[in-house]
This record gives sequence, structure tokens and C-alpha cells, in this order.
Amino acid sequence: MTRPLLDELDRRLIGALHLAPRATWDDIGAILSADASTLKRRYDRLHEARMVRVIGQADWGMHSTTMPIHVFLDITGETPLAVLDRLRDLPHLQLLAQISGDYPLYAVVHAPSEAATSEAIDRMFSVAGVRRVNALPALSTLRRGITWDPQFLTETERAELLKLTGAQPEGTASATPPAKPLSESERTVVALLLRDGRASAASIGRAAGLATSTAHRVVRRVLDEQWVKPRLEIVSEWLGFETPFMLRLRVAPGETPEAMRRIDRLPQTRLVAHVASDMSVLATGLVTDRSALARFIDDELAQIPGIITVSVDVMLAEPRRYWLDRDRVSGLGEFHAPTLL
Repeated sequence: MTRPLLDELDRRLIGALHLAPRATWDDIGAILSADASTLKRRYDRLHEARMVRVIGQADWGMHSTTMPIHVFLDITGETPLAVLDRLRDLPHLQLLAQISGDYPLYAVVHAPSEAATSEAIDRMFSVAGVRRVNALPALSTLRRGITWDPQFLTETERAELLKLTGAQPEGTASATPPAKPLSESERTVVALLLRDGRASAASIGRAAGLATSTAHRVVRRVLDEQWVKPRLEIVSEWLGFETPFMLRLRVAPGETPEAMRRIDRLPQTRLVAHVASDMSVLATGLVTDRSALARFIDDELAQIPGIITVSVDVMLAEPRRYWLDRDRVSGLGEFHAPTLL
């Protein structure tokens, strides 16, 4: 796979789709002062090169009654990448990574139930090369992956794009199911939007066997209820963001909620979670290089009160992020969408 060469318009288009992944080409073109057909051609080229893909982020209550588990794995007698490859076949793995630090492997398990979570963790112990499994249940989570912004646009452009979506801060995630069970047509639309977050109502209607008017109504309801949120995924390295990182923070008692909110507002952050561990907050993020990570820690993280100690790990390889396989050579791969309840 040849890495696509990006110019300024490509970068601005990617920045726009991070903020408004389902916006029409006409709307994006009006804000970026670019031709809509040119933007569509640019997107199609990047999509075919497997650099970008708009999928759907399912509300947790659509596929689980429980919170995710952050898992650190120690190994023996094997290389980290060999064990990481074996872990790929285990169920309910939202993320897989090789990291620096005491534990060479990191995973996020988000199973449909507590019982399924226990089974998934149990199976990790049986993988050849795994010596120890340290599972940290999430107690609360501020999800940022969907709203991470590469900062390629002006503040005016960002504000105009956010108006298109009516975007609100994500807030604390929960595994609360919809108030009423979904109809069969709603479940079908949810499943289709998970696979393609830019799919039109007309194309969804054809795939689901729904009348066009019905498809428009159901798609609107699914998006308005936020059962699915369109989400842009990229090969971060191809965009110049070479250093995904993880922070494990010990925060003073009573200071955790405010520290999480402050970390969540930093543009480098992708996720912030309060976990059951001696290190009370886990955060992940993305920066251009290790020098930028050093500046983030010394200049921005250091300004947040209540943090007692910080453990920093670099993600050396991240073959799966948000259910989507990825590779810095071949690009985006298979999407392992969570099964709806």
C-alpha cells in the first residue's frame, strides 16, 4: 500500500471530517471555501488508500450492560508482537497495543456483560506467552476518541463545522440501554451506520429493504438519539502523529473528577477514565513525536492540580483501535463492530 501524499486541502478536509464526519460535501465546501466535488474526490482517494474511514460509534448501552476493562499483560518466553498477534482472535477486544513500560501489552475489553467480561479475561490467561494479566475496571469514562481534533482548521472554521452537528461535550459514558427496545428497522439501521457512518438514508433504505421515507425517518431518529455517532478513523502516522501515549496518574482523593475534566479538555487527549487501581486515572492521547509528548507533560499536564504521580508509556504499535484493525504500512483493515444486544 502506497502512503497517500497529502496537501493542505487534504489536511483541512480531514480536520473537517473529524469535527463533522457526516456533513455534506456542499456544507464542508462552503466552510472551507472549496469545491464540493473536489472534496468528494479527495475523500474517495483517501478512503481507497485505506487512510480514512467514517464508521459509527455505538452508544455503550447498545452493545453492553457493563463498562470496559483496561488490561495490562506481562509475557514470558515470547516476543510481545507474537503474543499480540495471538490475542487478536479473542472476543470483545476494542483495542490492542504494544507499549513501553513494565507491561509490554495493553488491551481494552468491552464485553456484553460482566459474565462475558470474566470469560474474556479468563481466556487471556490461556494464550501462549502470557505470564500475568492486570485488569483495571473502568469506574467512569470520558470518551474523547470521537472528538480528538488534529487542529488543522481555524477557530472560525471549527465553530462553523460544530454548528452543523450541534455537537455537545460527550460527558461521562454509561452502559444505559435505550428507554424502549429498538424496532427491527432501528436495529438494522444502527448496524449499517456502525459500518458506514456516512451512508445516506437512501442507500440504507435499499440495504435494509425500507421505503425511502421510512429510512430517512429511522436514520434521523438513530442519530438524534445518539445511539450511533459518526466517527472518523485515520492512520495517525500517515497524518504526522507518530506518538500515541498512555498516562497512568495517581490523583489526590476528591480531586479525580476535576482532574479528569481538565485532562479531557486538552487537545492531545483521546480518552480519560477513572479506573479501579492504585493509579486512579488512565488517559490516552496522540501527539506528533516524543518531543511533543515531553512538552505536553511538562507544560500542560503539570498545570493540573491534584496529580501526585505520573506514569508515561508510549504505544509502540497499535494494531487495533476502536474495534478497527490498522497498520502503519497497509492502512485501515477489518472493523470488528460490537454485537448489538
